[in-house]
Amino acid sequence: MHPPGHIRSSVIGLVAVTASVLLLLGPAVPRPPLNWHTVLLCGMLVALTIFADFFDIDLPLSSVRISVSVSSALCFAAALALGPIVGALLAATAGLIVEVLDRRPLLKLAVNVSNYSLATFIAGWVYSELAEPGRSPIGSMTNLGVTIAAAAVYTTIESGIMALILARVVGTSPWRMWRASAAGVMAEWVTLPTLGSLIPVLERESPLALLIAVVPLLGPYLAFRSYRQIHDETRKTIEMLADTLDRRDPYTSEHSKRVAAYTEAILRQLEHVALEEAENIITAARIHDLGKVSTPDAALNKPGTLTPEEMTLIQRHVIDGAQILGNLSTYKATATIIRHHHERWDGTGYPDGLKGEEIPLGSRVIAVADTYDAMTSDRVYRRALPHHVAMAELRRCAGTQFDPQVVLAFERAMAAAPVYQQCRPATAAGND
Repeated sequence: MHPPGHIRSSVIGLVAVTASVLLLLGPAVPRPPLNWHTVLLCGMLVALTIFADFFDIDLPLSSVRISVSVSSALCFAAALALGPIVGALLAATAGLIVEVLDRRPLLKLAVNVSNYSLATFIAGWVYSELAEPGRSPIGSMTNLGVTIAAAAVYTTIESGIMALILARVVGTSPWRMWRASAAGVMAEWVTLPTLGSLIPVLERESPLALLIAVVPLLGPYLAFRSYRQIHDETRKTIEMLADTLDRRDPYTSEHSKRVAAYTEAILRQLEHVALEEAENIITAARIHDLGKVSTPDAALNKPGTLTPEEMTLIQRHVIDGAQILGNLSTYKATATIIRHHHERWDGTGYPDGLKGEEIPLGSRVIAVADTYDAMTSDRVYRRALPHHVAMAELRRCAGTQFDPQVVLAFERAMAAAPVYQQCRPATAAGND
């Protein structure tokens, strides 16, 4: 499968800009003397950068892979210690070796190598132009301030370029993509001045002293790896529980997965939603009926009219689901969305009677997706409704039960990708 032309052209443009900057400006910037000390330092920095790049950590996003690594800090340090052009060439060398060893696609290789090289060169150029010569990055307040500024330049360029490229791949705006990686960007911005200041000081003693830098690299890596592992295991466990609930009877099979698919389709039509918020909403859709673990089967699968007591038991599932997730710090936002996914636009829903935009956006989106799947699925008391009938009902209830803008977004999603109409099951959800 070949990448779309607009992605390929963006990558070619990035490579061309990077090559032009290095070729035109590189000869004019300071370079270190060529001796054994410089050669050994270059070798150590390349080795450390490669080592760090193989220990990157993925941020917990499902729609796109965004990684956090301290290899950027080493590229930045190379620019400060050896000058912008040598630092950029070292970043390119290390990046190329990593990409080849990892057998990454050519376009990804071109993006990563160009991005590292360009960010390293420009950040190094800023430092070389503004810093006091002959002093280390921490040798004066001026140099320390310049180091922090150069680190900001590096992170802005690196994260900005990745946001532009990934936004085209995912089909979203660069701003939404950049916001999704904001946590990693901030972590990198803090790390860059620290290692950027440490390495030039250490290398003045001996290039071998850079081995000391390995120690502070391992601590954050192990801590973040544990966090990511716990996050993944928790998510998989909760999703498995939701799937088990869906399989309790033939009327709930695959319901949560379909609602999550419809939810994602709606969010693609709502450009103002940040990627991180969209991730939380899709996660909530995937496990929106988690609270039904405490709902009796007799009420959940009753074919006739529910008694007031049974209706209370059914409505209780949103509170129970929110309480289960509320005990997990990483699922606080998800818990709020789940609690309110049966609220109504006119304020007559449950459990809190929220109205209009008082209802969280994710809850409003899931309400439409959940209702559509319920209407187009066989239930214990009626057969599934045809797609056009279900859509007509959503339009009729827009402005009373549903957010009108979300209903319009769902219509656009169905029109843009009719395949969603094909994922309606022969059997599906129980009482909501």
